Amino acid sequence: MKGNFSIIFYLIIATNLYSQINTGIEFSSVSFEEAIKTSKELNRPIFIDFSTSWCGPCRQMDNLVFSDSIIGDFYNKNFICLKFDAEKGEGITLANKFEINAYPTLLFLSPQLETELKHIGYRGPKEFLELGYTVVNEKTADITHLNSLIDDEDIMEFSSFLSAYPSQLEKDLALLDYFRNIPQNKWYAPQFFYLIEDHAHSIFSPLSKLVVENRIRYSEMYGKERIDKFISRLMAFAFEAPKDLYGAPYKNLSENEINKLLFSELSKIDPVLASKNSLDHEIILLCNSIRENYNNTEIWDALFEKVEYYNTHYAHFDEEWHNFPNNWYYRALKIIPKKLEIKNYNEASLKRAKSVLGESDYNKFEKGLCIGTVQTFVSGQNQSENSKKELTIALRILSKSQPVSKIWANNFLSRIKVSDNDINKYKEEIIKNAL
Repeated sequence: MKGNFSIIFYLIIATNLYSQINTGIEFSSVSFEEAIKTSKELNRPIFIDFSTSWCGPCRQMDNLVFSDSIIGDFYNKNFICLKFDAEKGEGITLANKFEINAYPTLLFLSPQLETELKHIGYRGPKEFLELGYTVVNEKTADITHLNSLIDDEDIMEFSSFLSAYPSQLEKDLALLDYFRNIPQNKWYAPQFFYLIEDHAHSIFSPLSKLVVENRIRYSEMYGKERIDKFISRLMAFAFEAPKDLYGAPYKNLSENEINKLLFSELSKIDPVLASKNSLDHEIILLCNSIRENYNNTEIWDALFEKVEYYNTHYAHFDEEWHNFPNNWYYRALKIIPKKLEIKNYNEASLKRAKSVLGESDYNKFEKGLCIGTVQTFVSGQNQSENSKKELTIALRILSKSQPVSKIWANNFLSRIKVSDNDINKYKEEIIKNAL
C-alpha cells in the first residue's frame, strides 16, 4: 500500500509545483535609526522580533508564523518590521536598551519609541495576528480571515510527536502518512515544508525525493541556500548511519562497501554536496579518534590536512547557510574525552592546535575545548583530582580571554559543586564577565 501511494504521491504533486507562495513578513535590513525615521515619516509603529541562533521557539516562529501570507499582508502594511539576533551586532545594543532577557521577545514600539506591547515566548499565527490588531487598534477590522490561517497547534503537536520517534525510518513513514491527510494545495505551504525540513531523515524517502527532484522550484520558493542546506543535511544523516538508511538487505555489507555505494548514489544527486559531507564525516571520525589517541601525531596531522582542504573547497557553503557546527569550536567539543581522566589532555591538545591553527581558529578551538571540559565535568558521575585539574585549566582560560553567555554560565557553572578556591574564583570571574 505504501509503495503504491508513493507513486501516486509524485504524480499528483507534480501538477502543484507552480503554485506561488507568499514569503510572509518582509523584515527590513535597515539599521534601527533608519527604521525610526521611516516609522515617523509613515506614522507607522515598529515591530521587532528579538531571537537567537539557538532558540527553538524562535525557529518555530520563523517557519510557522512569520512565513504565513495572511500575517505578512497585515504586518507589511501596518508595521516597520525588524528582526535582530540579540547576541550579535546591533541586536546586542538593542536587547540591552529594551531589557530583552528571553527569546523570542516580540516588541511593538510607537514612532516615538514608546513600548506599545511586549510579549515573551512563542505565539501561534492567530494569536500573533491579534497582537498586531491590538497595537494598530483596528477594533472594527474584518478579522474573519483569521479562520484561513493554518492551525499551527496541530502542526506543532505532530512535530513534537515525531521528535519522540526512536527510529529515523519510522519517523519518515509517519511523516508520509501525515501528509496523506493534508489537502494537496497546502503541501508546499511554508508550515508544511517546515515539517519536511525539520523531520525528514532519509534522502531516499518519498518526501525528501520530492524536494530533491523538484529542487529548482523549491529553490525559487524558499531560496537556493535553504534547499541546498536541506539536501546537504540529509546527506550528512546518510553518512552517519548508512546501514540504517539502506535497511536489512545491506546489513551484511562492510562499512567500506556500503559507504562506496552510498557515495555513488549521493553523487548522482549532487556530487559537490556529496563530497562535502563525505569529507566532513571523515573529519568527525578523526575528532572522535583523538579522544583515545591524543598523542598520535598522524591522526592530528590527518585532521588538520583534511580540514584545510575542507576550508578551501567547501567552507563557503557553511558561511552561506550559517552552519555554525562546522568550525574549530565544534570540532574541539568532539575531541573532549567522555571522561576527564587523561593527564595533561587539555594542555597537550591546546599546544598541538596552537602550532598549526591561525589566531582566529585557535581561539575557537580553545573556547570549544574549555566549554566542553566544563560540560563534561558537570555531567560526570565521578569527579577525580585529574578531572578537577582539567576543569581548573578550562575555567582559568575562560575567565581570562573567552567570555561566555549568561545563559550558559547559569546552566553549567552553577552545577559545579567543589570546595576548591581556584575553581570558585574562576567561576566568579566568568559569571561577572558573561555576556
